[in-house]
Amino acid sequence: MKEKQKNKIVYIGNFKRWWSAETYIAKSFEDLGWKVKRIQEDEFKPEDAIKECEDAKFLLWTRTWVEKIHLVEEVLSKIKIPSVSWHLDLYFGLDREKELKLPFWKCDYVFTADGGHQEEFKKLGINHYFLSPGVYKKDCYFGKKDKKWKGKDIVFLGSYYYHKEWQYRKVLIEWLQKTYKDRFALVGGDQVYFIKGSCWGKDKNNLFASIPIVMGDSLYSPNYWSDRLSESCGRGAFLIFPCIEGIEDEGYRYYKDFIPYNYGDFKTLKEIIDYYLIHPKEREEIRNSGMAFVKKYHTWENKIQYVLSVLEKNNWSKNPKYKYEDCLRPRIKR
Repeated sequence: MKEKQKNKIVYIGNFKRWWSAETYIAKSFEDLGWKVKRIQEDEFKPEDAIKECEDAKFLLWTRTWVEKIHLVEEVLSKIKIPSVSWHLDLYFGLDREKELKLPFWKCDYVFTADGGHQEEFKKLGINHYFLSPGVYKKDCYFGKKDKKWKGKDIVFLGSYYYHKEWQYRKVLIEWLQKTYKDRFALVGGDQVYFIKGSCWGKDKNNLFASIPIVMGDSLYSPNYWSDRLSESCGRGAFLIFPCIEGIEDEGYRYYKDFIPYNYGDFKTLKEIIDYYLIHPKEREEIRNSGMAFVKKYHTWENKIQYVLSVLEKNNWSKNPKYKYEDCLRPRIKR
């Protein structure tokens, strides 16, 4: 048996993309002084992962492939260290809700960005902890203006084709295109109104520095929101984002860190966009405030510290004594 290393974790996830959440979370662990053994979720041998777990503090898992889940299930059944799963997506109310029976949700500790279904998680026997999305700390900087975005006033970064249960995304994008025509840019992977190509890393920061207004969207569920909030504000965007219950509990301030609007209220949304397009000084103040706040309170490092605090409170046990109600993060007050 290997001697346990004080700050080692085994992390199963998709590390093929350098911009994946797993990659940024792994880097953030390393920035905090942890050793991270990355295991590619779709191409590993369970026995190798089990061996790596012998001297680790805990196993972390961010799931991508359902068809490969049996590989991790075997690992979970044999390791003696705590298992932790971490995901950013919403499941309740979507077709994917049926996946809540998969082994991913039976880890000793489950962290997700869904803070609105705690009772439902309990009923399913899931030891769930709410943890809102973050951003990689080293990506919290203002980019440089890129001339290729000249003439664009509003941008939406993301997909036009989205969850079938959330048709609002298409309505919003079509309204923006119809209202602002060539002044609107849709940047992402598919091809309806899109500027082709992905936008990650410094290109995303430069995009946000180049276009005055960034539109956000999120599947609506109380106490759940897309990582667009932390990713956009943290990278220096002037962001307009839907009003969602719970955001202010995380310390974000309406009209100070980003501009809120009500879903479907396009009359008011147009007034908001048109106002801030001719008030660059106010935009700049909000951009500065939003980035400073996110960099201080909502980086992946901040989120990791909470995960570690829950594990430490439970004495790094596979059988947690303290549940979410005992491990609530303090409300951020400003």
